[in-house]
Amino acid sequence: MVDTLTARFLDRRTIDKAYPLVRNVVPGMTAARWTQFVRPHLVPRSPDWPRGVMTIQNPAGYILALFAFEVRADLHESRIFYMDHIMIPNLTGRATIWASTIVAAERLAEMNRCGAVRAEFGAGSEPSDRDFLTSLESMGYSLAGIRAFKRLEAKSDRTGDGSDRVRRPPRGLYDA
Repeated sequence: MVDTLTARFLDRRTIDKAYPLVRNVVPGMTAARWTQFVRPHLVPRSPDWPRGVMTIQNPAGYILALFAFEVRADLHESRIFYMDHIMIPNLTGRATIWASTIVAAERLAEMNRCGAVRAEFGAGSEPSDRDFLTSLESMGYSLAGIRAFKRLEAKSDRTGDGSDRVRRPPRGLYDA
């Protein structure tokens, strides 16, 4: 495994560089859908409320992990660092990659004066990801809150771009 891993921000020039990792972790994800998803995360909202995508790379620049993040206002903690869409493939050295991911997230949280970090694993999590929960608990994290997810059936043929079958509301009726 690699001795040195480096955290680097994803930018518009490196979207395609992250796609092999994304395709590995989310089989069936098209390059177009990945680009459509990630671009809004790379547009700054304000210096006080940053968001983006952080990658974990080896010395050769190969992206081994990534996560989306944003600083959010929180009723209980004031400012929290929210990380989701955590992608770490099941490969040798996964624990080291995971540890580097958490260190990068906590460093960003501290830089942004956040009082807490919230890490969310999506519906695509694998049983092997339960090791991450154990690891988080050993790092001082606690399981908090309840999240529920329900996939809604499309009520018409109206979809975003016709290829992903995702139904989207008309522009202007939602917050970004």
